[in-house]
Amino acid sequence: MLNSQKVLFGGENLFEFLALQGACERKGIAVAVNEEVIAKEDWLQFALQPGDQILIIQPTQGG
Repeated sequence: MLNSQKVLFGGENLFEFLALQGACERKGIAVAVNEEVIAKEDWLQFALQPGDQILIIQPTQGG
């Protein structure tokens, strides 16, 4: 799941998944898998499992 929506993914790691979402290019994002924040330097080695819940967080401005 990505941000509470089901997504099919046939890759192996978090980096591949984020690349398909266009998220690797974004600056200032945080990524959590199953409520655990994953450091950007670990995305390539972090293996995803069926049923993992992924949350991409990007700060916004406003008031």
